[in-house]
Amino acid sequence: MYVRNHMLAKDKLTTVDVNESIGSALEKINKGDFLSLPVFEGSEFKGILMKEAIYRHYFETGCMDKAKFLDEVKVKDLYIDKYKSILDSELIENASYLLNEFRTPFLPVFDSNNNFVGILTHTAIFDAFSEIFGLGKGTRIMVNLFDIPGQIAKLTEVIRKENVNIMNLAVMDAKVLDVYKVVIRVDTEDVEELIDKIEKAGFKIAGIVK
Repeated sequence: MYVRNHMLAKDKLTTVDVNESIGSALEKINKGDFLSLPVFEGSEFKGILMKEAIYRHYFETGCMDKAKFLDEVKVKDLYIDKYKSILDSELIENASYLLNEFRTPFLPVFDSNNNFVGILTHTAIFDAFSEIFGLGKGTRIMVNLFDIPGQIAKLTEVIRKENVNIMNLAVMDAKVLDVYKVVIRVDTEDVEELIDKIEKAGFKIAGIVK
């Protein structure tokens, strides 16, 4: 799953120019209910303007009246020009790490020719992982497994023999010595029968959500 499949494309974005007044930028931010906007100089991506930075600067200066502040202060005075970016060809997992590690509102996305092509937001990451985990689809079964080679293969073979489709599968550390949790989403109407087969194969069911 690649960044390009989940980013907001450049032509869909609300943006501001470095020479635009803070009043104009704030109007765009409030109209779209944004917390930040991409900043451009002509067609070149320059950085990120944060709503928080606008209000913080206004209250910290203190001596400037509101109308003058909105008209005379420019985007170039307040935007952040240091940012982390990502290539549209990178995996979505890499983007998730960067967004969390650097506490940025979004990641600018560039293509292999270093052209700005869009942004990747926290919401897009959440939607991507919801898709990976298949949230809202099928029946969610959580199984505790011992950290022994072949356990996952054995579990999936039990499900295969019941002619049940596995929609997705994820392995998580249970934070218990030598135990892992496997979350499986399956497409079946007879969940009870499948659970019975899994338990008879020696696995412990940790939870079921239909």
